[in-house]
Amino acid sequence: MTTDTRNQTLARYIKTRRLSRQLDVRTAAEQAGIDATYWWKLEAGQYESPSPKYLQRIAEVLDAPLNDLYALAGYKLPNGDLPSFTPYLRSRYHDLPPEAVADLERYFDLLRNYYDIPADQPVFPPKPREKKSTSRPSADAVNAKDHPWRAS
Repeated sequence: MTTDTRNQTLARYIKTRRLSRQLDVRTAAEQAGIDATYWWKLEAGQYESPSPKYLQRIAEVLDAPLNDLYALAGYKLPNGDLPSFTPYLRSRYHDLPPEAVADLERYFDLLRNYYDIPADQPVFPPKPREKKSTSRPSADAVNAKDHPWRAS
C-alpha cells in the first residue's frame, strides 16, 4: 500500500462528501455493503488502486458522480467523459497548490452565480435556459468595468 497525492485527494473528497451527508464511516460502509476497515483505509489514502466496484457503491451512498471518484482514483473514464470541475482539477493538475484550486473553484462559482447557471450544468459551454421574466445582461453590461472578475 502506498500513499500519493492522488490517493490523498480521493481520500479528502470521499471524507468531505461523507461528512456533508452526516454519515459516520461504519454507517456509510454498511450502506455501501463494504467493510468499514476498507472505507477507513480509503479515507486515509492507503489504496493505490481502489476497487472500481467499491467506488461505484461509495458513489451511490455519497450521491457523488462516479466519474469524479474514478478520475480522482486515476482511472480513465469511459467515452472520454470528464468529471465535474473540482475533481477534474484535482485529478488532472494534482500538483497545483490547494490555494490555486480554491481560487479556480471560487472563480467558477462566481461565473455560475453571475450568469445564473444551475449547479447541475457546466459553466462552459452553457446550456440554453428556459426563458424567465428577467433579462440577461447585455453585451455592454458583460463588458462593463463592474464585471465581477474585473472588480477590484
